[in-house]
Amino acid sequence: MGVIMSKEFHRALDVDGSMKSKAWDFLTKLSRDADLTGLDLKIPQHAADRRVRTARVDLNHRAVLFAVGDESEPMWLLAAIKAHDDAYAYAQTLTLKVNPANGAMEVIREQAIKDKVAEYRERPVEDAVQVLPFTVAELVELGIKPDVAEQAVRLTDDVDILDLAGELPEWQQRVLLELATGTSLDDIRATYELNHPGVSRDPVEAVERATSRMEFVYIDTDDELRRMMEGDFAAWRTYLHPKQRDVAYREAFNGPYRLAGGAGTGKTVVALHRTSFLARRIGARVLLCTFTRNLASSLQVDLRGLVTPDELPRVDVRGVDQVVRAVVQAADGPPNQLLGEREQDAMWEEAVRSTGSPADLGPALTPSFLVGEFRTVVLGMPEHSRDAYLRVKRVGRGVRLNRVQRAVVWNVIDAFRQSAETQGRTTFELLAARATQIVEDPMLRDRVATYDHVVVDEGQDLHAGHWRVLRGLVAPGANDLFICEDGHQRIYGERTVLSRFGIETRGRSRRLTLNYRTSRQNLTFAMNVIRDHQVLDLEGDEDTVAGYHSTFTGPTPTTKGFRGVAEEMQFLAETVRAWLDDGVSPATIAVLARRSAEQDRARVALQEARVAVELLQKEGGGNPGAVKIASMHRAKGTEFSRVIIVGAEAGVVPLDWVFDSEPEPERAAIRGRERSLFYVACSRARDELIITWSGAPSPFLPCPSG
Repeated sequence: MGVIMSKEFHRALDVDGSMKSKAWDFLTKLSRDADLTGLDLKIPQHAADRRVRTARVDLNHRAVLFAVGDESEPMWLLAAIKAHDDAYAYAQTLTLKVNPANGAMEVIREQAIKDKVAEYRERPVEDAVQVLPFTVAELVELGIKPDVAEQAVRLTDDVDILDLAGELPEWQQRVLLELATGTSLDDIRATYELNHPGVSRDPVEAVERATSRMEFVYIDTDDELRRMMEGDFAAWRTYLHPKQRDVAYREAFNGPYRLAGGAGTGKTVVALHRTSFLARRIGARVLLCTFTRNLASSLQVDLRGLVTPDELPRVDVRGVDQVVRAVVQAADGPPNQLLGEREQDAMWEEAVRSTGSPADLGPALTPSFLVGEFRTVVLGMPEHSRDAYLRVKRVGRGVRLNRVQRAVVWNVIDAFRQSAETQGRTTFELLAARATQIVEDPMLRDRVATYDHVVVDEGQDLHAGHWRVLRGLVAPGANDLFICEDGHQRIYGERTVLSRFGIETRGRSRRLTLNYRTSRQNLTFAMNVIRDHQVLDLEGDEDTVAGYHSTFTGPTPTTKGFRGVAEEMQFLAETVRAWLDDGVSPATIAVLARRSAEQDRARVALQEARVAVELLQKEGGGNPGAVKIASMHRAKGTEFSRVIIVGAEAGVVPLDWVFDSEPEPERAAIRGRERSLFYVACSRARDELIITWSGAPSPFLPCPSG
């Protein structure tokens, strides 16, 4: 017997992990015989829907469920788990319906919706422009409850729209929110299957519609149910927005596909689901890669919750430099030892001196400039030669070079490569150059493990050499490359354009705009950090934040300055201590900083306040009883309930010293990466965001106060 599980049922197990084993025992008994195994199955008195039941999970908790099958094929829809008395009260007001507008299954909280509508009906009509420029009839045609639609068209604030819609089925909430933020009726109809209505009496057929699957999942095997029960019940694994599901589970894209979107819009979730979908084919070889090993480790953990044990060996999950290194090792044997950052800088400086660079060019030839030139220009060239470099377009580079100056730069790069080879050393960029040669040489490529599909997360940070290697590891064709990116989170490298490497995504791309991670107030603050910062995406077009919106509200971010570091650290300790005293889980709190000095000060201040802390782990969740401390870079790809960013003062955010030695034309790009880094930090907080500083505030702060 299959079961239909709701997202709310999942949430109960997320909140109280001790309920998992009890829920598994309950479901096992339910699947055997609901009437004969002590579940105390009852119909609540005065129930609005005669199919609703409550059943015993333990002495203090009951499940709320609906009988949706028939005698020949019994089936249950699991709506919620609640405390004993709350379960009876909740069940009395619920109804289970299939919306006639699109065939979506809905659990309706009838009384809660009536109460909310009554609250707004009593409010006077405001003399301002309504948020929704639509008629009641148009909203009802979309499947919105008529009494809600009547109040929604009166509202003048999208925060009120969120509040009014809060008790509706999730897809109806999304419809009203998206209409309020500028989405057209035609787009709404296409996204939520309103162009293809179909009401089915078969509960399985109804729940399999993409809109239903925002809140429900049908599970028809014990193995599948056990995997879900033994996991961490993260909702992203199961409940996708129709736009996300359409992309993740599309049967085929006729070539490379690009998915863009801001922080928290679910790009990584889609990448994981897409990987899971591609790995279903027996014999498939799938590469899921991202920019760093830390992020790859997180992807590996999350992927295990989506694929079966048979599918997992079909997927390699790696940081992109791990991929490069594996290519070189397969063809040449173990690579040379990597140069450290200081060693590499010294070798570049020696290369400049040894080639006798002219005085007018010398100041521009910093190690940072030369690494960027090699990574962005040289690695992007089909042929690594002096003549090719003298002709190539240097797209995205700040310092202009004439032909004579290019010849000088080439000589420096060549001297660096020779010096590294003589010393038996290498760099990530040199490895990428060699890996590119290998994958583009038919004889050498046969020694390398190639793939049927490559899925890339954090694509904005990959450089030209990375893209050429990945292009060489998968044959062009359907479902070859699936790429996720957010240009505003480019914190490591220089901008590039995919078409330069035989990766054409125009006509095969989508932008996600619905933020699931961050409150409306935190999202607005983070977007204001980057609002006037022009960024180009991987197609070479301007990346915009227009249309981004959140699904929930929260407190306004706090920005607070102090006269000195001691006061700032005292505030940090008192704030974190207060959160913990209020019952906030330590592992959901993070303290972020630009430099290690601020991280160390925060660690000492919290430890003196008897708060357990730990540096954010490279792999796994770490100590669940400790507050996390991390650099802004390390926080990439993470999320927390509450975040405090310390040390956000001028000279630190952005770091002054990163500009000091660089030529003036390169400084705008560096400043852009520093701004994007602050945006990344600000977008880690789900519920509460606090930014502090000592002295003068960072120029990146949208509206510093205090």
